[in-house]
This record gives sequence, structure tokens and C-alpha cells, in this order.
Amino acid sequence: MNSQNTKETIDINKLLVHFWKNKILILCISTLVSITTLVTVIFLPNIYTSSALVAPSSEDETLSSQLGQFSSIAGLAGISVPSGKSNATNEAVERIQSFDFFSTYFLPNIKLEDLLAVKDWDQISNNLTYDPKLFDKNKMEWVRKVNPPKELIPSDQEAFTVYKKILYVSENKENGFVTISISHRSAIIAKAWVDIIIENINTSMRELDQSVSSNSIDFLNEMIIETNNKEIREVLSDLLATQMQNLMLASANENYVFKILDSPQIPERKSAPSRLAILIIGTIIGFILGLIISTIKFLRQESLLDPNVIE
Repeated sequence: MNSQNTKETIDINKLLVHFWKNKILILCISTLVSITTLVTVIFLPNIYTSSALVAPSSEDETLSSQLGQFSSIAGLAGISVPSGKSNATNEAVERIQSFDFFSTYFLPNIKLEDLLAVKDWDQISNNLTYDPKLFDKNKMEWVRKVNPPKELIPSDQEAFTVYKKILYVSENKENGFVTISISHRSAIIAKAWVDIIIENINTSMRELDQSVSSNSIDFLNEMIIETNNKEIREVLSDLLATQMQNLMLASANENYVFKILDSPQIPERKSAPSRLAILIIGTIIGFILGLIISTIKFLRQESLLDPNVIE
């Protein structure tokens, strides 16, 4: 047992000596990987993230909460009433991340090339550089080469995939506050797109509730005309008044679902990449790679490794 431990110790010592003798090789490999990493990170574009903190509108500002007190009565009339404010917030969070919201409310308000073809952004001049293999800025046309099912002009589905990657939406379950963030190579665009999302999620859900109220008003008017029972007519009249009130509320309230607590800003500092961290990791990988190559040489010299293994 002792002789085996001694042999293993001697082998380890020999390996350490071998590392020292090959320190130039290890240093060269580590340096080469570090320089390659440095050149790579220098050309990595900066990414800027703009965020906004929003809160649900107060409970008396939405159609859902206004109808809550009439839910049982509305059920008798065959009208479905939303269950509460928290559901409106949850729905808004999911809608922001949905394809329907993206294609209907977000995409029409931006430039497609700003989402899919931006290569770099000049912070001083606020000029965008587009990838010439994808988009010709002079001709303002797509020039990319793609294979089916992709088309020359990116589809909404293809654009949505990128949208999901740059979007971050998080809800604090304790207080109901929602953080909405966009990351982009342009700090100005990142801020503008957060504004677009907040404005249009309020618009989309306001329009939805307006449609619900309008349809309910038409339905209730028909029911009142067709109903001869006095008590039912009174109930329907109360529901009709509530629906009309909510229709006016939805039309007048800009911050229908979310009100802004902390507005999005144009970020002055990049959020990514962390060039120093990448460089340190690259250097460590280069050093480890040097040790591995040196170890392989050692094993070959000691006839402990078949030379054909790494051929």
C-alpha cells in the first residue's frame, strides 16, 4: 500500500515538474485563447435594458370591479361578469407576452428591421447600423437569403420569437407590481418600446372591455323591451346603468389596467455584455486547455496513453 502511494506521489511530482518544463507551452495556449477572447468581446455590441415599474389601477377604475357587486344578478340575465382585479392584472401580463398582442399592438408601432436586423448603435449620433446581409439601409429593403418556410421579409411569427427573447415581464405576487423590461442594442429604442407596451396593453384591454360593455348594453336594451315583468325590468335597468357607467369609465381612463410608478428611462450604461467576466473566463479556459495538452504530452512520454487515442 505504501509503495503504491509513493509511486502515485512520485507520478504527481513528475507531472508537476512536467508542467513547469512546459510552462511556455501552457502560457502560450492561455495567452492565445485570452487574445482570441479579447478580440471577440471587443466586437460584441452593447445591450441596453430599459425597465418600467407599473401597478394595477385601483379597483374602482375597471369594468371588472364595477360589475362585481352585480355578478349574481347579471348571472340571472345571462351576462358573464369578470371575477376581479387580480385577474385583470394576470391577464394583462399574459397578453403582453402573447402573439396576438405582439402582432396587433406592438409590431405595427415599430420598424421590423429595428427588431431583427440591427447590428450596432452609435450612442452619440443615435444612428443604427444594420447587418448588410439582412437589410439594405440605403434601399430600405430586406436582402437576406433564407430557405423555406422562411421568406425574404420576416414573418410575424419569426419576429415574435425575437420579441420574446428581448422582453422581460415579472409580477411581484406580494404587492401586485409588475416590471416590464426591453433589451436592445439601442438605449433609445429600448425605452421607446417599453412605452409602446404599456400604452398599448392599456389600450387593448380598454377596447376589450368597451366591446364587452357595448355588447351588454345592446343585449340589455333588447331584454328590457322584450320583458314585461316589472322586477326583472328594474334589475335589467340597474345592469344597464352600470354598463353605461363602465363604458364611459373605460373611454376616459388612459391608465386602464396599469399606472406607471417608475417610468422607463434611456439607460446610460449597458446591461450586457460583461466583457471583463468573459475575458476572465476565457483566460481560465485557456489555462485549463494548456494543462490538458501538457498532460497528454506527459502521458505519452510515460507510455501511459495510446498515441492513437488523440489521432
